[in-house]
Amino acid sequence: MYSAAYRGYFASFFIVFILLLAGCNTVDTGVSQAFPNCFDLIQNQGEQGVDCGGPCLPCEGKVTAKIDGVPWESDGQVSSSVNGNSIIILSGNGISNLSLIYTGPFVAGSYSLQSALYTINSSGTNYISNQGSITFTNWDAINNQVSGTFNFMAIESTGVGDTILVTSGIFDFVPYQP
Repeated sequence: MYSAAYRGYFASFFIVFILLLAGCNTVDTGVSQAFPNCFDLIQNQGEQGVDCGGPCLPCEGKVTAKIDGVPWESDGQVSSSVNGNSIIILSGNGISNLSLIYTGPFVAGSYSLQSALYTINSSGTNYISNQGSITFTNWDAINNQVSGTFNFMAIESTGVGDTILVTSGIFDFVPYQP
């Protein structure tokens, strides 16, 4: 008859053959879809932003704007302070800081901006505004985050007359404590 080694070899061969046949019975459509996760660079599965919020880690606060037409963006240094019916949104990027102050109802809508401040860190130059607008698009009371848009014109605090125009301002996922 057959030796034990030969039977073992035959059994192994038979198992591999069956596995290969089983693999041939699947239909490959050639289209693969990634399983949604918190690292797929897509806003899906109930996320509030791209790969953040919902089932993922909370979204980090971010502020962007154009200052005299030049893009400006915070680098993760975004916070806020709430006092009664006022909120101060503070942001920076190491080169400059941008602050917004709003007093009024904490509901979605467009309002006058109470004041704003843009500071250039290297020179200590401050531009101050009491004219502008802020629009709150979302007050998320569950995650304590606020999002919206803003714009303003500011004058240098020395009164020399230099002005800046801040447009296309967006603040997203700014944390707040009620």
